Amino acid sequence: MDVLLVAAVLFVAFIVFSLFGRSNKTAELDAEIKNLRERIIVVTSNSLPDGGIKGALGNVTGISETAASTDRGFRKAEKEALADIMRQGIQMGANALVDLKMTTGSYEQQGSQWMVSKVVYYGTAVKV
Repeated sequence: MDVLLVAAVLFVAFIVFSLFGRSNKTAELDAEIKNLRERIIVVTSNSLPDGGIKGALGNVTGISETAASTDRGFRKAEKEALADIMRQGIQMGANALVDLKMTTGSYEQQGSQWMVSKVVYYGTAVKV
């Protein structure tokens, strides 16, 4: 009986730790994206409404680290991919990303029957 109680307590502690760890990572991603938005403009259109594009630097792609199987995981994966593409654009010397698109790739996780998704953003890094 004591072993069962200890196992239940450990399981609950694991669940609570997992939830707090995920929300902390999501909050970190939110803060990083906010900081990145101060350095780079991101739009889904192929032009900017208030200024011309001086030059295209190349294509950029951001891919999530998380293989999401839940709604919460998908939102985290989307933020990871967005932060990744913004970092890449800045590293290339861009101050804007245009024609931003998002897609997902779904596949069965090896050894299970769970479908998981990776989030991919792609677009063009430009100077304005």
